[in-house]
Amino acid sequence: MLPNILNLTLKELNTILTQKGYNSFRSVQIFTAIHAQGINNFQNISTIPLYLRENLANLYSISCLNIAQDLTSSDGTIKFNLETLDNHHIESIFIPNSSTNGRNTLCISSQIGCGMGCKFCATASLGLKRNLSTAEIISQVYLIQSYLDKLAQPLNIHNLVYMGMGEPLHNYFNVLQSLKILCCSYGKNISGKRITVSTSGIVKNIARLGMESNVNIAISLNAATDMIRSQIMPINNKWNLASLLEACKNFSQYSSRRVTFEYVLISNINDSPKDAILLSHLLKNIRCKINLIPFNPHSLSNFQRPFPNKIYNFQKSLLNKNLSVFIRNSRGSDIGAACGTLHLNP
Repeated sequence: MLPNILNLTLKELNTILTQKGYNSFRSVQIFTAIHAQGINNFQNISTIPLYLRENLANLYSISCLNIAQDLTSSDGTIKFNLETLDNHHIESIFIPNSSTNGRNTLCISSQIGCGMGCKFCATASLGLKRNLSTAEIISQVYLIQSYLDKLAQPLNIHNLVYMGMGEPLHNYFNVLQSLKILCCSYGKNISGKRITVSTSGIVKNIARLGMESNVNIAISLNAATDMIRSQIMPINNKWNLASLLEACKNFSQYSSRRVTFEYVLISNINDSPKDAILLSHLLKNIRCKINLIPFNPHSLSNFQRPFPNKIYNFQKSLLNKNLSVFIRNSRGSDIGAACGTLHLNP
């Protein structure tokens, strides 16, 4: 199988082509055609000579995913089941009007399955099959944007979140490589402000992401004590809350971005008034915002969603401590696309 040209940053492509004797401007032409114009066949890159198109076709492939299935929710959310060349499947979620300003968000995957074992997440039951390549990560964006372009009323992807299947910072190199490509001014030129990378707490790579990119980070926190967090998130046994919060502070030192903390509210596990008080103390010295995510029930977990009054009281307690806190409404629940429910089944 030929290597995929989508794995290469502009700098890497330029190095390879100049070593083969081509002028450096050719790399810009090729990169722009593929990443900005969406051309997925070397023969269709009209800005380069025919012999170079043929040479590229002999050296590289350019496709790696196809849409096996798409399901549309009653709320407009679209879940894509994408098939890899080695017959694995991943899911990506398009969420229209995901914010008050009407912007659309694409939630993409970084691994096939996940090895973190979070007790509330359906993807955890799949285990980790393998990391996605850089090409497979960015192809989710390109393939789905192409799909959206062909709708009767075309839609655009405004925001990008690495919150699908897998732990992004467990696949650090390929995720970082994908960010470099997606943010490149000769490609999609997506602003880092519009991209958020989520992590369950791979502490060693949190500050590194702050140093090596200009994107936002979201921490899947979900508990205010080590005892509860270790029960629902095994990663806490390796990197506890103290080390996690220290990494978050270091991330903020390398950027002007505040940290987002995701907190899945699970009935009678982490949703008590005491939990809210402990959480406010835990985060009081960190520039952050908190997203409360009421647990989305699924067949692979016995956890339950808290009653609405308990959710609002939890938020109110945090607001009273002058914290920035929001309740995230579930989208795509009827097609298995809500947060924590990705499992390749509707």
